Amino acid sequence: WEGRVAAARERGGEAPMASLGLMRRFVLLLCLSSLASAGHFKYGTLSWRHLGMNSVEFTLESAWATDFGPYMAQGTMGQVTVGDVIRIQGLNNPVLEFGDGDSSIIKARVTAVDPRTSIWVGTATVLHQYPAPRNATTGAAWEASFSGCCRTDGLLG
Repeated sequence: WEGRVAAARERGGEAPMASLGLMRRFVLLLCLSSLASAGHFKYGTLSWRHLGMNSVEFTLESAWATDFGPYMAQGTMGQVTVGDVIRIQGLNNPVLEFGDGDSSIIKARVTAVDPRTSIWVGTATVLHQYPAPRNATTGAAWEASFSGCCRTDGLLG
């Protein structure tokens, strides 16, 4: 699958980057299409907040299958446990794309594990410095996205 979680911002008549300070007002778009069943991605939400100037802090909360081999291998004694730091992986390595040509792999700290459903939840925080308040080519606000692979059939969003 190719999935996108896009965070966009609105601009009233505010000064550049000022609306980023209103991070509670973000637009979250999740468009997913499925190519494989039995995927290990369960859900994700992407939020952000303005840190000053052109700096933004992104927070990704996502859920994944605990029985995916690469996650088990990164876990404590072969199991994903709370507190582990897991690099998100898949056929197409999931990345946070900042919209300005830069991207980052994601390492999430495990915050919860549900053995009944074989799902772990993790949070990743990524800092990014944009080159300018807006895209100089288009004049549009920067649009960040999280994309990668391995969504389970039947997920809607």
